[in-house]
Amino acid sequence: MCSLRTIQFPQAVCRGSHLGSTETSAWSTRRTPNIEHRLPNTDLGNRGNQMEALLVRRRSSWTTAAGIGLALVLTTTGCGDDKAEKKTSEGSTSGAVESGKEKDAGKPVPGGEISYSLEAETSGGYCLPTSQLAAAGITTANAVFDSLYNFDAEFKPIPFLAESDSWNADFTQLTMKIRQGVKFHDGSDLTAQTVARNLNLLRGEATIVAETGLSPLLTRFVFQNIANVEATDASTVVVTTTTPWPALPEFLATGRYGIIAEAQMAAGKDGCATNMIGTGPFKLVSWKIGDEMKLERNPNYWRKDADGVQLPYLDKLNFRFFEGGSSRFDALDGGTIDAGHWSTQSIFDEISTDDRFQLIAEGKGRKEVAYGLTNVDTAPLNDIEVRRHMGMAIDRDTLNEINSSSVFKVANGPFDTDVMGYLEEPGNVQYDKAAAAAFFEGKNISFELTYATDPTTQAIANDVKRQLGEVGVTVTVNELDQASLIDKALGGKFNVLLWRNHMGADPDTQYVWWHSGLPTNFGKINDPKIDSLLEQGRVESDPAKRRAIYEDLNRAFAAGAYNLWNWYTEWGIGARKEIHGLTSATMPDGSPGSGLRWGINRFDETWVEQ
Repeated sequence: MCSLRTIQFPQAVCRGSHLGSTETSAWSTRRTPNIEHRLPNTDLGNRGNQMEALLVRRRSSWTTAAGIGLALVLTTTGCGDDKAEKKTSEGSTSGAVESGKEKDAGKPVPGGEISYSLEAETSGGYCLPTSQLAAAGITTANAVFDSLYNFDAEFKPIPFLAESDSWNADFTQLTMKIRQGVKFHDGSDLTAQTVARNLNLLRGEATIVAETGLSPLLTRFVFQNIANVEATDASTVVVTTTTPWPALPEFLATGRYGIIAEAQMAAGKDGCATNMIGTGPFKLVSWKIGDEMKLERNPNYWRKDADGVQLPYLDKLNFRFFEGGSSRFDALDGGTIDAGHWSTQSIFDEISTDDRFQLIAEGKGRKEVAYGLTNVDTAPLNDIEVRRHMGMAIDRDTLNEINSSSVFKVANGPFDTDVMGYLEEPGNVQYDKAAAAAFFEGKNISFELTYATDPTTQAIANDVKRQLGEVGVTVTVNELDQASLIDKALGGKFNVLLWRNHMGADPDTQYVWWHSGLPTNFGKINDPKIDSLLEQGRVESDPAKRRAIYEDLNRAFAAGAYNLWNWYTEWGIGARKEIHGLTSATMPDGSPGSGLRWGINRFDETWVEQ
């Protein structure tokens, strides 16, 4: 087997939504167990040899502009014809079991310990109202903190710490009954008052900000539509919004907004970041930054399985931080870790062809999007014709060959196929190198393309530079570490960034990234039509009308040549075959949960053969 790989996430989100996150690697031709690469806050994809040929090649159209849509999480390509055999028309990897559909392994056995590797460490900590969590951070948070809602298998937000909920007639008041008898890891009770204080802190309510000294950066904009949060009795929280907001539970189900204890809120900025006190299945034992976080079973967890067995099953859960898909695989191969998550095709191939391991793939239809984030407030990309003709100049199929041997599915908009608003063809410009060359002739157009450190991303960036150079556009390639890349996005001082974002939840969850005037609108989109559609979609409760609104939003992105959608990011979990239930966590009523989504999973019902 060929194993030329590279070492390497937005998830940042600021990898927001998974902003700014990636998988990188240093090229290696052999496996090195227990290798620990310490890259500055990144996790970019792997790269092997590009496939020698594709028998049939389709020229993809660009949905938007700036034909530089490079993924933040770039994946590895295959390594010759053996990799080509793994390619499927659905953009998935053979040899994988779909999330939530693992083979029945029998009755779970309580006890045991596993080490799970994440794509990056959340160095800013876990004071959830102020944290910027990507896939790795949300996965960690889900082990320690519980959310008011969680997604079920159909991606509907179902009450979790909230035991039940109800809306008033116009969706301006959400009433939640808070689950009783639940305790935080420090022994304090979960109360409606604590939940209300969490929500008020998330939205930046002045009184609690002054009391705690905590200042939420992004969540105040996410939840700016909340007018008031009140605990009306010991078990009831009422949230009042400024406009109808039927999708509010979707936000609370993403895993970013778990409920933290009063003691954590009161610990100050630094203490809140590291003094993790939730109600979740595991509690913090120690955290050696840059190396490992150790968790142990919460013996007072409020959940039991269908047979009445106390959850979680595991006694201990350790998170290891190996920055880079290749280094994480080396750790799995050498026994340093038992499981981990990846978004790298060559690693999927390695795992699925090794009899010791299992590969669990994210389900289809709701993946996040890898793309080129364009700043339309700065020349030359403030000119729509420049953006459109750059789109015409770039062959995305060539980029995807470098990225994943064309295994990943090319995206034609911000929404995956099962997300409301998806369109197969929203009105993209078509690949037309001759037209692009004619437009750019004599114009002396130049811009900077910035990406997070990663050899695969670098290879794609250089190919974009080559392709645009052939039509008369000068591209300067700029490599940064992930933290600096995110700072650049927040500061708005860029032309094009390589990004990954937009989880496949309700499209209203994207409001904060695209509405004008918000600092989280990194691309500085200022389009009255897009603003109007986002506002209409937020307040509308009729599903058919909402679908039509978000389809029009998709078309508006194409018409404005905003961003460049490259492909839907594929996530997978690789693990020893003795480990079970990595994507089988259920809802409180025993129904299936959402499994692996956007690199995130839960460990409530994970178990290991003894």
